[in-house]
Amino acid sequence: MSDDIMLNDLLHLTDEEIRRTKIRCCTDYNGYNPAEEFQKDPDMFNTAWILARKKNEDGRDAEHLHKGWNVIGLARLPIDKDLWVLTCIKRISNTLDRPEEDNEAEHYVGYEGEELPEYRKFCGRVIVRYHKSQGEAQPIYLAENLLNELPVEEILPPKDSLR
Repeated sequence: MSDDIMLNDLLHLTDEEIRRTKIRCCTDYNGYNPAEEFQKDPDMFNTAWILARKKNEDGRDAEHLHKGWNVIGLARLPIDKDLWVLTCIKRISNTLDRPEEDNEAEHYVGYEGEELPEYRKFCGRVIVRYHKSQGEAQPIYLAENLLNELPVEEILPPKDSLR
């Protein structure tokens, strides 16, 4: 038995909640560092990055998050590619259509979600370790496949929160 404290040791998600939860791992994108973007504006990051949906050329954009499901946001830290900060836990309340105006961006805010207040104290403070392989392009994972692979590396004091 490992002495590691896993992320779910803090969150206490039930098996049913885990089955309805996905984890979004945000990595560097177009010169932007996710942890720095989160630190600058957590609300913007937790909407524009965590609730993002990729545009497909055929107009049928993949729906990775579903109404009633939870999404856990993680942003990769620049100091170590295996360290991630917990940014939010949201419940998806609605899926959104692609905006009429095309701003040439590859992504758009494709979901509405409400932050779950019981987890807010962990956001910006909990650092987990996860090695995302080089060929692993997928940013969204089922929690049941990943949650037990996220040991807590550090819990920052409130004064050092990235939020």
